[in-house]
Amino acid sequence: MDTENLRSFLEVAAHGSFTVAASRLNLAQSTVSARIRGLEEQLGRKLFVRDSDGVTLTPAGRQFLPHASTITRTWEQSRQDIAVPDGYETLLRLTAPAYLWDSITSPWIDWMRAKRPNVALRLEGSFPDLAVDQIAEGLLDICILYLPKPHPGIVYETLAVDQVVLVQHTAQSGPWTQNYILMDWGLEFRIEHDRAFAGMVKPAISAGLVFIGLQHVLSQKAAAYL
Repeated sequence: MDTENLRSFLEVAAHGSFTVAASRLNLAQSTVSARIRGLEEQLGRKLFVRDSDGVTLTPAGRQFLPHASTITRTWEQSRQDIAVPDGYETLLRLTAPAYLWDSITSPWIDWMRAKRPNVALRLEGSFPDLAVDQIAEGLLDICILYLPKPHPGIVYETLAVDQVVLVQHTAQSGPWTQNYILMDWGLEFRIEHDRAFAGMVKPAISAGLVFIGLQHVLSQKAAAYL
C-alpha cells in the first residue's frame, strides 16, 4: 500500500477538502483525487462522500482512518530510524525559517556539534501549518515558528520575542496600500491585521516566506510587514 496515498487520505480527512489537501501537499488536486481513487480500489470500499458541506468520511473511511495514521507513522519512523548515519547514535530533525538561519539556526548547529558530536542533524525548511502536523506525527523533533497553532501533545517554549514592522520602499509612490504584499505571520497576525485594516481591499499578492516578501518590496517598490 502506497504511503503517499495514505498521506493524501489523511489530509483530505483532516480538512474535508481535496483542494486544501492538495495545497498542503503541494500537489495538483487531480493527483490527490487519483491517489484516493487508487486507495479505494485497493480496499474495495468508498472512503469519502461529497455533500454540500464538502467532503466527509464514509463509515468505511472512519474505520480505516486510525489504521492509515498508524501505518504512515510506522513507515516514517522506520524510514527515519534507518536514516541515522553510521557512527552516530541518533538523528535530530529540526525545521526553522530560512530568515532565522544566521541569528539562531547556525549558532545552534555549532553548539550541537561541540556539545553533542554523536547526534546527526537533519535540517528542513519551514512551512508553519505542515511543520506543526509533522511534529505531532513524529516526523520532526524540533520546530522554530512564529505564532504556531496550538496542538495537543506538543510542548511550546518561547525562544525569543520579535516584532514585525511595516516597511515601504523609499521610491514607492502613492499610499502604501496600493502596492502591498500580505505576509503570512500566522493566525494571530491575520486577525490583528484584519482588525486594524478592516477597510483594506484584499492584496493581490501574499507570501509565506520572508525572502519572497523582501524581494518583492525591493523589486516592485512595494510595502510589507517584515
